[in-house]
Amino acid sequence: MSSSATGTASAFSSSDTAALERETETENQVVNYEQIWNENHRKVSSDWIRQNGYKRVCLQFPDDYLPHSNGISVDLKQLLAPEDVKVFILADTTYGSCCVDEIAAAHVEADSVIHFGNACRSRVFRLPVLYLYPELPLNVANLLEQLQTLRPACGEKKVCLYLDIGYHYIKSDDLYIKLKEALQPKELLLNVFPATEESSTTSIDTSSEFETISIFVGADNQRFANLSLTSTAPQQWYIFEGSTGSLSTKNPLTAQYIRRRYFYIEKCKDAQTLGLIVATLTSEGYLDVVARLQTMAKSRGIKTQLISVGRINPAKLANFLEIDCFVLIGCPFNNMYDSKEYYKPIVSVFEAEMALNPAWHMKYPEAYVTDFKQLLPEGRSFLAFDKEAIPEQDVSLVSGKVRGAVNESLETAGDPASLALATQAKMSLMTTDTGLTFEDRTWQGLDPALGQTEPAQLQQGLSGIPIKYTHQ
Repeated sequence: MSSSATGTASAFSSSDTAALERETETENQVVNYEQIWNENHRKVSSDWIRQNGYKRVCLQFPDDYLPHSNGISVDLKQLLAPEDVKVFILADTTYGSCCVDEIAAAHVEADSVIHFGNACRSRVFRLPVLYLYPELPLNVANLLEQLQTLRPACGEKKVCLYLDIGYHYIKSDDLYIKLKEALQPKELLLNVFPATEESSTTSIDTSSEFETISIFVGADNQRFANLSLTSTAPQQWYIFEGSTGSLSTKNPLTAQYIRRRYFYIEKCKDAQTLGLIVATLTSEGYLDVVARLQTMAKSRGIKTQLISVGRINPAKLANFLEIDCFVLIGCPFNNMYDSKEYYKPIVSVFEAEMALNPAWHMKYPEAYVTDFKQLLPEGRSFLAFDKEAIPEQDVSLVSGKVRGAVNESLETAGDPASLALATQAKMSLMTTDTGLTFEDRTWQGLDPALGQTEPAQLQQGLSGIPIKYTHQ
């Protein structure tokens, strides 16, 4: 076989060199050892372990911190030498580095986790977690000088300034006073993002009578996208790049972005089979979200399949030919994917809710919802689902075809003619050309051959490693 043939990859697999050429999950700004592990980090982590008496500690690092992971682990072991604490390094997390990998920590029977770098701070139930953020350099004088250019626009407005994870350490009363002198707004809020247990909430107070200007000190990254899209008030956004010292304006909700997301919502309505990708096993309420999506899809005559494949990529999802649209159930930082590289659309839980729940019909949301817990009962964006409100006929804005809902009243009617008519109509609407269904596939997995084989006596199996088994 030629080298060109062996080096190519199909839609269902990765090429030979994909593992070597894969881009790791990194931040825009490169961090060094001193920025992620200094005296403050050493004191906070060692005191936390000693005060709580932990003996098996996991250190979870994102991909770009891994070159420093061994040095940090060795240093922490030396600090805790008298306490005889075992330290483990976690890398290549199951779903995303922002989530605490409780599954991997359970493999080594850890009793605590220290999480480094970007964190969504989703609620963790099984293990106590200490979050350590980097301390990136920031020219505060330059920040104040750049913000002074916004003073004319801030005179009669409310200003919300957010510090990204690399600049949490600079938050102080002195900085607040200097910012108020530089901007001179009607009202000033200084918060960190993501919010810590000690900090105030990062949600914008829409009850204020003033217009809002928001400033993000960090970079144009996933955290900024999450914060800006979930803002509940129309406002102007600015980003101060800590690495370059530049101030720029940013509009997260562009017309092109909104059109693309509504197109994916319409594709979700057209789908005959939805793939529910479970990209978290720790976020509170993910099972309730799965059950809610299945209920809404079933009421519309849409089939659902549960999928768990770890970190998703186009090659993995291309194996599911019969699925028309995917719904990604993940943490707030890991549920928005640009579907251009994928063969089928990927929508968030909020977009699937807008597609399947008739309560959202002709209703423009106040803000984008990235935390699916807010869509459950007692959440601020919860809307009750009423299957009786689903229209019997609907026209797709993408294909122009008529969509129909499952009408259970027809199926339960006593008239055989009406039953036959309803069945025929549903069958015509459910035809699909998306690929082979599971029943039509030539290979459906291993055949268990239940009841076709005779019982056999249990025997001792192989033990050891493949290069050298114990019995050899």
